[in-house]
Amino acid sequence: MTEERRRFYRIDDELMLRLDMIKESEAEARLKNFLENQHAFSLRNNFNLQIEQHIADFKRISRKMPELGRYLGVLQSQIDAISERQDQDDFSASLSVKLVNLSAQGIAFNHDEAPALKSLVELSLKLIPSGVMVVIFARVIRLTPSNEESEGKNRISLDFEYIHEADREILIKYVHSKQMKSLNSEQFEDG
Repeated sequence: MTEERRRFYRIDDELMLRLDMIKESEAEARLKNFLENQHAFSLRNNFNLQIEQHIADFKRISRKMPELGRYLGVLQSQIDAISERQDQDDFSASLSVKLVNLSAQGIAFNHDEAPALKSLVELSLKLIPSGVMVVIFARVIRLTPSNEESEGKNRISLDFEYIHEADREILIKYVHSKQMKSLNSEQFEDG
């Protein structure tokens, strides 16, 4: 597990999140629901990943048949609009802004509640400023008292145990983008 966590770059960032404790008696049913029924925004993330994978095909079609390309673009816009509205308003209202240490494999942040060590939790994230949302089932791997009272009493470290592949790709790209911005600003300051 440690080796895998080291494969992913970590960043300090601010994002919106919600941590839901899962009772051991509910874990199996909630996990089954998560794996079989993606949230509307996870479904949207999956759509967008598929579109990214076929962008060259879309460009080729658009060059050869501009009318078809425009029509496909309209369909994509409609799908985006529908999927963007699904559950987003209710979801966002339940999130709070947190300073986190994030990678595509895990996250650490301060929180008032203390889930049991090794317990499974449901983590909902909204990336800032993109507004992209993901839901992850994570395992509590470390729990320590927090040094900063204003951010929460406990420092919680989570390992992402169950995450839809499209959502992991989004996190990888998000962390990479933030890493590149950080490296560019450091390079600019040094130069």
